[in-house]
Amino acid sequence: MDTVMAEEEELLLSRSWNACEMRPHHGITNDMDTVNIVWWTNVVSLPIIALIGITCNLLNIIILTNNKAARRIPSWNLLLALAVCDSLFLVFATLEVTPMSIPSLVQSAGFNAFYSYTALYIRTIASTLYKASVLIVVSFNVERYICVCYPLTSHRLCTTRNSRRAIAISFLISFICSLQWPIAYKTVQCWDNEQNRNYYLITMSENETFQMYYRFMDYLSLIGFNMCPIILLSILNTRLILTLRRVVDRDLMRSGMQNGDPDRRESLIPDSGLTHDHEAASRQSQKFNANAMLFAVVILLFICIGPQAPARLLYEYYGHYNSTAIIYTCISQQMVFLNAALNFCVYCLVSRRYRGLLKQSLKKLFGEALNHRFSLILNVWSKSSSTPAATVLDDHINLSQRVSH
Repeated sequence: MDTVMAEEEELLLSRSWNACEMRPHHGITNDMDTVNIVWWTNVVSLPIIALIGITCNLLNIIILTNNKAARRIPSWNLLLALAVCDSLFLVFATLEVTPMSIPSLVQSAGFNAFYSYTALYIRTIASTLYKASVLIVVSFNVERYICVCYPLTSHRLCTTRNSRRAIAISFLISFICSLQWPIAYKTVQCWDNEQNRNYYLITMSENETFQMYYRFMDYLSLIGFNMCPIILLSILNTRLILTLRRVVDRDLMRSGMQNGDPDRRESLIPDSGLTHDHEAASRQSQKFNANAMLFAVVILLFICIGPQAPARLLYEYYGHYNSTAIIYTCISQQMVFLNAALNFCVYCLVSRRYRGLLKQSLKKLFGEALNHRFSLILNVWSKSSSTPAATVLDDHINLSQRVSH
């Protein structure tokens, strides 16, 4: 979240002794290409992504809370908490980033005073939600890893109570790691001689202890919420994929031997929804969709969260005024927003059961006619995706039981 901020606002984060030399309402850069890129990113692209993401996450919340069948999905609490975090993050991050790129707001004395006194708290909330979302994803993957790879232990560790504890701990840790903003920064009042009015700036405290604290928390956030989660989730998902492949291959071998044909693999794939060996066909389908789900999680994480660390390092190396660092940060901002917006699409893409729950929810909310239109869209989507069947979200417990055999 440390890089999810308006570039103009970054230019204001300087020491108080020279803070009033900066006047954001007059403009602070002559590079119009960079200004245009920042404007299109913060005023157009990010709000559009946020609007789509909030809509998708609200649908996700409706599905998870409006269907009894959805409550039986493994890690239901974690999925619901993730959807809530992503929705709120998109709201607060947009409130933080977008206003400082709208000239009419920046030049307004009233808005300048209001924003300068609230921006740090908005950033703290947005940072907390972003970091909590990362920790919840880690918790979800750890829980799935235990259930698949250590099924005998999973019945004791992977419980609803422990899931809720993980969510609470994630929020607590994230909040503690986001307090550097209101602690290390302050709002100062300045005077504009040209316009004969007061204006306000956000500037770092002169206290060296606070400055060291901010620097420490900055690098702690970079390592703890960007680098380490990527490494950990890559390891866990790689081991999960290997375990799933071993389990499915072993089940296929057993099924083939029982039918007198050790190489009878293709016949286990369902044709037009019909099969003589429904259980074996279901297991084969799980192989494709479970792996697709796991790969989607890893790829989404790398693409959307991975650029945050290089963007932060570029800002350190080139400085806040460098156009290259600003442009790269604009890209990384959009990736963070996409990460919060795309989870619902991933669920629908690889899970037939989730698409079915979506149809049921739409039917309850909007009636049969509108639900029929959405059903046609989902059916086309289902045919264009890989072999439709239950994913890890669907038959997680059954898969864990097979590992224990």
